[in-house]
Amino acid sequence: MRGRLMFGVGTLAAALAAGSCKDDVGLTSIPPAPERYIAFLSGANEPTPIATAAQGLATVTVNGDSIHYRIELSNIDSAFLAHIHHGAAGTSSGVIVPLYVSPRPSTDLNFSGLLIDSTVAVTAAILAQIRADTTYVNVHTKVNQAGEIRGQLFRFQ
Repeated sequence: MRGRLMFGVGTLAAALAAGSCKDDVGLTSIPPAPERYIAFLSGANEPTPIATAAQGLATVTVNGDSIHYRIELSNIDSAFLAHIHHGAAGTSSGVIVPLYVSPRPSTDLNFSGLLIDSTVAVTAAILAQIRADTTYVNVHTKVNQAGEIRGQLFRFQ
């Protein structure tokens, strides 16, 4: 009988302890997901489409008041500039963040690989434009100096 009483008291104590637990215990240590944006770069995305085998992927990760960016390319000849521009698809606009600029050398012919992987501080206004999905990444080449491949940045979850 005493064993049953002890089992009952132990079961009641366990049930009360479990009932008083909150579902969010321990979740405060999980960091928020990074704020990431990506752009698929192609000649078809230029305001006047460019017939090219070149393509690429740009990723931008927001970290406070800076962005970490990475541009990977394939089949591109003599890329010498890359920027983030403010503007909707099909329009051209000014540079808001230089990503790959002189004195960096242009790529070789038929280049494939990592163009740049770096971090830069940006203003709150630039972050607002990126978050509003009104920016694009453009890669310029010696043959297509206005831009050979580009893509709109969009939030990647």
